[in-house]
Amino acid sequence: MRVEFNDNWILTKGNGEEKIVRLPHDAMIEEKRYENCVNGKQCAFFPGGKYVYRKSFNVVKENLHKYTALLFEGVYRYAAVKLNGEIVGTNINGFSDFTVELTGKLIEGENVLEVIADNTLTPNCRWYTGSGIYRPIQLIQKEYNEIKSVRVTTLSVEPAKIEVDILSESHPYVEIYDGAILLYKGESGEIELENAKPWSVDNPYLYKCVVRTDKDCEEVKFGIRKVEIIPEQGLFVNDEKTLLRGGCIHSDNGILGACSFKEAEYRKVKILKEAGYNAIRCAHNPCSRYFLQACDELGMFVLDEAFDGWYIPKEYHDYSRDFNSDYKFTLMRMVKKDYNHPSVIMYSIGNEVSETAEDKGIELCGKMRDFVKSLDSTRHVTCGVNLLIDVYAQMGVGIYKDKGEYKREPLPDKTKKKREKKSGSTFFNAMAQKLGGLMFFMSKLKKAEKVALKVADNIDIIGLNYGSSRYEIDGKKYPERMMLGTETMVKDLPYNWSKVKDIPGLIGDFVWAAWDYLGEAGVGDWTYYSYKGLPLLAGSGTIDLEGNITAESEFMKRVWGLTKEPYIGVRPLNHRKEVPFKSAWRFTDCIASWNWQGYENKKAVVEVYADAQYIELYLNGNKVGRKRVEDFVALFKVKYKSGTLKAVALDSNKREISESKLSSGKKVTLKVQTDKTKLKTGELAFIHIKFVDENGNIVPYVEQQVDLQLIGESVYLQGFGSAQVKTDETYNNPYHNSFRGSCLAAVRAGTIKGQTRILIKTKNHITQEIMMEVE
Repeated sequence: MRVEFNDNWILTKGNGEEKIVRLPHDAMIEEKRYENCVNGKQCAFFPGGKYVYRKSFNVVKENLHKYTALLFEGVYRYAAVKLNGEIVGTNINGFSDFTVELTGKLIEGENVLEVIADNTLTPNCRWYTGSGIYRPIQLIQKEYNEIKSVRVTTLSVEPAKIEVDILSESHPYVEIYDGAILLYKGESGEIELENAKPWSVDNPYLYKCVVRTDKDCEEVKFGIRKVEIIPEQGLFVNDEKTLLRGGCIHSDNGILGACSFKEAEYRKVKILKEAGYNAIRCAHNPCSRYFLQACDELGMFVLDEAFDGWYIPKEYHDYSRDFNSDYKFTLMRMVKKDYNHPSVIMYSIGNEVSETAEDKGIELCGKMRDFVKSLDSTRHVTCGVNLLIDVYAQMGVGIYKDKGEYKREPLPDKTKKKREKKSGSTFFNAMAQKLGGLMFFMSKLKKAEKVALKVADNIDIIGLNYGSSRYEIDGKKYPERMMLGTETMVKDLPYNWSKVKDIPGLIGDFVWAAWDYLGEAGVGDWTYYSYKGLPLLAGSGTIDLEGNITAESEFMKRVWGLTKEPYIGVRPLNHRKEVPFKSAWRFTDCIASWNWQGYENKKAVVEVYADAQYIELYLNGNKVGRKRVEDFVALFKVKYKSGTLKAVALDSNKREISESKLSSGKKVTLKVQTDKTKLKTGELAFIHIKFVDENGNIVPYVEQQVDLQLIGESVYLQGFGSAQVKTDETYNNPYHNSFRGSCLAAVRAGTIKGQTRILIKTKNHITQEIMMEVE
């Protein structure tokens, strides 16, 4: 029996304040941000803290002998688990799951469980981490724990052969199901399944494996799929050549903070697929179980990453302080979590680790690769290497160095603004912003080639972060080498994708970032100075924090060749007089809207993205002009007039390929969309609120407060916010300002059945309502 263990926890904060919470719960998102917080921009100015979660539960006498354990999917940061006052388990890596066995430790009657989440040693990460029990807990209880593990491995796709490997104290037998249909019943080992369907991102077909003994039972879902990396040929999935259209994401869920909910992860993967991605790099920590389930069921390749750094710190209190004693445990748990998921095709053991600049680090790289392969020989291992960081590290530049003896105590808040010495990835980010295109040429240096050579010899596939200038050079010089663009900029995709298509050993490209995220505040934004407040989001997502597919995503679709229809975007006319700070990670902030009422005759910058030779632009039937498409972009300037803007894509012979239009409306109303209106206890529903015209087109200049009123007790507000990068608003209130005409809310079903009426109101007296029912 596996059941959720998420209800009726009492949270005690460091100041003694108590409240009842339901897991998953992110304590950090509820803290007050402040400018001199020691966590700074990296953690979006949120402080850490120490949080104690307490839960009482009853155990009857007949259950005392049963195997009982708790699976914690994520507690940040240092975790200690107490049962009836005694410590029964601890965990170091706040991004890893861990299991605590309670067998023989329970007492008849009331038991008290305490989970201490200590995130006081700050700063400890380069992005937003959250605090507390931010992923679910599972209670596992059964008569005996005879089945220790079940691993299903694809041996071949045609014919479909699998191997079921079971670690058990008894003699188990196996059942394989396709839905409710029994396909096989018998011994473990090699099993052939007639007419079985393979798993792929286009057809993510899953089966169920049930393992039984006389006293135990376990079941896992699996997919039949084969992944091969063939030197000088490329990546093959089920014998088909495959190119990875990838993006990097962090594990937070925006307005929900760090919390992982099934509905949030499924929504995320669904939107990522709609945006054209077929692969996700989980940067820079192991992803949640719900995320993997979504990728399995919806069809998405996953590169799961274990670490951001190794033994050299990037932040004073980061995982490097525990790395040497703990890294094998993290790798073991990641592989165990991932093994039966067909979506996971690759592991990453690091990101921009300057350790690979020295022999000790290279040796460790090979050692970790071999260790992971000993746990799972079916998948390949990569590591995201930033050659410039390594070259500078060899010169002693950009490396973190302790100024004295390391002390396990929180650093004080910043008392005044001063220039801080940057190191590692933060050092690179600053350089990229200043040097821009020079970074491309610097990766061609001989020193960079030497670093790449050593890493490539100790890894299955070398991951290159912002190292695309090496693709052609190394593809010719080392044709047997397998490469992957593990982190790249969207604006470079036309060049990068052409190399992915041309160089057999280059299997894909992962842009930074696929989805916007909390922390690294402002690093990827086009910042207009009229927006006030502390930076909260990175601003670098091709999909914004609400899940809106941005112009950059539409650009990528054209580069990938997924659509011939031109995309029309307009830079925000309400900011036409401002010169924004432009991040190196973003090349546009245009919006697919021609609703700019009040800005008539003001000059609009129109960007058209197309896989075409020419674009002709028309406004209200009048030709604005024709432009040659350069790197999938054609730029126009036109005075704004309401009506219809049309872009026509032409081939090299000036023949029409396709067209698209943007139209303006005459009035503004609210469009409210929800993914569901009937919920079960604990489930989430998302409510997307947009200011639109009478035809449903977004009106982006409307940025005003939206209020939510919940009438009823069956659901409660889990989060409410927008994609605004700079803001002093929180996600915990029933009111928030829209950004570019849009905002997003999430409500969660409680334990009380019935209906809750939700009113959505604006200051202009526009009101909409929806009804939520908990069944």
